[in-house]
Amino acid sequence: MQTSKKYTSTTFCFQSKYEPEQIWELLIDPIRNNGFKKNQCYYNEIDSSFKLEKNHSWKEIHTGESCKGDIVKNTIKKITPYSYFKTVRYQAGIKNTSIYTLEKNAAGTLIAEQQKFVFSLRNFSLSAIILWIMLVTGLLTKLGFKPEEDLFWYENMEDAIEKSLLKT
Repeated sequence: MQTSKKYTSTTFCFQSKYEPEQIWELLIDPIRNNGFKKNQCYYNEIDSSFKLEKNHSWKEIHTGESCKGDIVKNTIKKITPYSYFKTVRYQAGIKNTSIYTLEKNAAGTLIAEQQKFVFSLRNFSLSAIILWIMLVTGLLTKLGFKPEEDLFWYENMEDAIEKSLLKT
């Protein structure tokens, strides 16, 4: 596990023992990866026309105390099977771009997850002003970046892969 944190971005790297083809769907499919989170503060919902393709989207339905009732749309911006996945979401005046890159290596696959945050007027509310201050001061990434939760997620993904391989 390797991490880095800047004022407006975070990076989490995880070395998986599996090949990109074994990881891909569990990593990017919003329904299949729903149960990997440590703290279930939202769940993903897709409609019948959803595909894992550019410009398709899904919704996060938030249930956590600080954001209960938020419905956040995630849109796929770029997808290169088994190597690159980019999404964008807007919540409370913040645009969050998530980029996942997979790099095959001798040990399996190195997964890098980068989160980038910028100001946005989309989905703006008065609470966004507080988040903007947190973004400018670096508090947003400092308080929001929890590598132990990311590690938990990736370890659960690995367990799911292992279980699926045992079934075959």
